Amino acid sequence: MIAQHYRNHPPSRRLSGKVAELPTGMMILSHLPLAGRSAYNVLWNPLKERAVALVFVLDDDKVTGEGIAAALAREGHELKTFDAPETALDAAREDAPAVAITDFAMPGMNGLEFTLALRKISPDTTFLVVSGQATVEDAVSLMKHGVVDVMTKPPRARALRKALGLALVQYELAAENRRLRQALRGRRNIKGVIGTSPAFEAVLRQVEKVASSPSSVLLGGETGTGKEIIAEAIHELSPRAEQRLVKVHCAAIPESLLESELFGHMRGSFTGALRDRAGLFEQAHGGTLFLDEIGEIAPAVQVKLLRALQSYEIQRVGDTRTRKIDVRVITATNRDLDVEVAEGRFRQDLFYRLNVIAIRIPSLRQRGGDIELLARHFLAREKEKVGRNDLEDFDRDTLARLSAWHWPGNVRELENCVARVVALAEGPKIRTEDLPATMSGEGQGDRSQLTITQGMTLAEAERLLILHTLEEVEQNKREASERLGISLATLYRKLSQYQVSTPGNEDDTQ
Repeated sequence: MIAQHYRNHPPSRRLSGKVAELPTGMMILSHLPLAGRSAYNVLWNPLKERAVALVFVLDDDKVTGEGIAAALAREGHELKTFDAPETALDAAREDAPAVAITDFAMPGMNGLEFTLALRKISPDTTFLVVSGQATVEDAVSLMKHGVVDVMTKPPRARALRKALGLALVQYELAAENRRLRQALRGRRNIKGVIGTSPAFEAVLRQVEKVASSPSSVLLGGETGTGKEIIAEAIHELSPRAEQRLVKVHCAAIPESLLESELFGHMRGSFTGALRDRAGLFEQAHGGTLFLDEIGEIAPAVQVKLLRALQSYEIQRVGDTRTRKIDVRVITATNRDLDVEVAEGRFRQDLFYRLNVIAIRIPSLRQRGGDIELLARHFLAREKEKVGRNDLEDFDRDTLARLSAWHWPGNVRELENCVARVVALAEGPKIRTEDLPATMSGEGQGDRSQLTITQGMTLAEAERLLILHTLEEVEQNKREASERLGISLATLYRKLSQYQVSTPGNEDDTQ
């Protein structure tokens, strides 16, 4: 053991030009990052001053748990004792410990099961197991799962303090490694984040500031501006990056099914519920849940969502008990929720819960030079996808036309425009005549006319009518659904059925 080695052979090390004589019991952590620390700060003494850590002590025997806490009291850490694993896990969701000291044999959940459950909540937490019943095989299994030490009951106070010191070192290393991974990941390496315009840079600065916070984020902006990409960036830069990001497009799920999708259901709770099913909140436990088009959810679901955000608990459809959740919620909408609240369509208390941090995504026409960057990015991607290596680039006039266009469908419209010209352009340069007629200045006839030809099937006619209506309303799906006399959810199902990709379609991308 490293600690034992330095107790037996107290070393002298030259640090910052001085010889440091290390007293017995002190460890040299030379492998810790030095950036931002003095040389002497990397000397960590488990028996001297250091940062106060939160330590959980779990034992179903209260007397034993209090005895362990008493033995560690002189270390100066914040100690919390528990006599049930479930209680400790609930506390960890509020404030995760640096170290958890747990009994092995407990009713309902043994030490290994508790370790695995707590690690899902707090990946950096380190563990010590104290037991009078664990076998050698149990100890080996615990160590394989990252437990720092397995000690027999009753543990000696000195050995317990030493083990706690080593566990805290491991915790600091794990936390530092995670911070370094996040720093190395960087915003420029986040998939899909492209843009250098002042308006978009301002958004990225906000993303970097809020990523580490557990608070809810509400993303606003026009359809197709990239709200999903920004949600992904927040998740990737957050402490939850190693856990799942679960995405939900609320408008695409029928109202009757949305509650079950979000909160889950029990077998037999409704027709077709053939088995128990975890909802998306449970699937996102420990990670992030992205609710797109949050303004479309029905009042009944708004009530349940508010309760989940307030109590950190959900209740499956048809169940009588609640389940704890640990989820960061990011929402997005192209509606003005202040207006929706004022007109009674959206709950004010839910709006306040969601709008803790608000980020407005600029439209593409507000991003200036980003149009050319994005167009070339989409061109490179589409060329690789369809094998059009003969295409070189946009010519100068085409880039000017793209930059001058008002892009009502924002980045999704630009993405689809590039996909079209890659498919149809003769090359090697993409010219203005390769652009859609509305952009190239051609074909500006009467857009209100719709031609249905003889022999066209009903499905083909319906598809053409939907596309024509979307063009008439500049891809505003809500307005299109009202003109067509169908619900927004039905319009989304039709678009999916006919495999139609339109600006601002189901997933809001950058």
